[in-house]
Amino acid sequence: MSPLDRRQAWAKATTLLGLILLAPLLLQGTGISMVAKLWSGLLLLAIYTICAFVIFGAMLGASLPALQWLERHLRAWVAWFARDPEALWLHWARHAHYTASARAYLDRAVRLGGREAVFHEALVFLEGGMGAGGQAAGVARLRRAAQRGHPEAAFRLAEALRTGEGSVRPELVEAESWYLRAATLGFGPAAAWLAHAYQAGDGVPADEAKAQAWSGTAELLRPYPQPSHSLLRHEAGPGDPLVRLSSWTVHHAEGAAGHVVANRVGRWALLLLTAGLSGLALLVVGALFWAGSSGLFHLPLLMASPLILMLLWQAWQLRKDGPRSGRDRLLEAAEGGDPEACYQLGLAHRQGRSRRPKDDLTAALWFRKAAEAGHSGAMAALAEAYLGGHGVLRDPREATRWAEAARRESTS
Repeated sequence: MSPLDRRQAWAKATTLLGLILLAPLLLQGTGISMVAKLWSGLLLLAIYTICAFVIFGAMLGASLPALQWLERHLRAWVAWFARDPEALWLHWARHAHYTASARAYLDRAVRLGGREAVFHEALVFLEGGMGAGGQAAGVARLRRAAQRGHPEAAFRLAEALRTGEGSVRPELVEAESWYLRAATLGFGPAAAWLAHAYQAGDGVPADEAKAQAWSGTAELLRPYPQPSHSLLRHEAGPGDPLVRLSSWTVHHAEGAAGHVVANRVGRWALLLLTAGLSGLALLVVGALFWAGSSGLFHLPLLMASPLILMLLWQAWQLRKDGPRSGRDRLLEAAEGGDPEACYQLGLAHRQGRSRRPKDDLTAALWFRKAAEAGHSGAMAALAEAYLGGHGVLRDPREATRWAEAARRESTS
């Protein structure tokens, strides 16, 4: 799906959503203005409910925060009006910030039944480090996508059948048929393999005429496409507008907060602001309590309870995170090239500790930086990551190489 198509999908869906939400408010001043008043009340109640769920979800550590839930439903609304919803869901999965969201978007694409989505689901199983069961499931989905005419899926299925990869028995005759299917669909690497196979008699009877024919076809299909990888193994991309807006907001907010907390004057200003807001909150609570005691049965106080809980939770978070420290010295040392700091930062991300989210990809990147600087522990950790497919593609040869390097480094 082109960027223009994505923009058109967003524009059409959001414009229609805005009309649905705001059009009833235009009835103000007419004979049915009661409808506008009722609708505005419902909108305010919906906004209040969403804010309450955001606060309570953050406090309770919900597995699906309210804002992510709202974002998924907004994307589902946009996809409903898209010309190619499967391509749109796959684009969102490729650029999602969170693995859970990427998986959810990929599942929505797979439900539409298209061959591209099924192929990418196969890559998730093949590259996810889920053992023999995951490999077998990946090959089954490759077969399904290949039967629907996906050229790379046919080629990857032929490779699995030829080599026995993916917990399947080698089937050379069937592998040749899938190579032929992929090459006929215009996949260059399949044509190149057929030219080699017929030339050398590799798995098929040697045939000089077929070898020359497929060699010519392979040349016509150059340049060959890069092999596809799982959508769940990526860094968040800037292409999606929601992702770009949220990352820009978070980046600038965190930068401003870091400057304030790292400065002594800023910390005092933050303390005074917190005290002022606390005093204002107490004043508002007292006023609402007085109004509730005057015959409203404490309804305003109940309405203010989410705001009170949010202030209390924010105060607890500030106390827990220790804002007086200000600087992240471990990250600074790691970015400065200290191998031990890189190794410790990788461990923190692998285990999900010290206020750092569990992220196998980030952990593997820090392990590699430390390993390339000669840290034996990082070499061993990187070997373990390659062996199990934690944050990187499973590669037993790379695992062996780094394990041997760790042994040499520890004995030297």
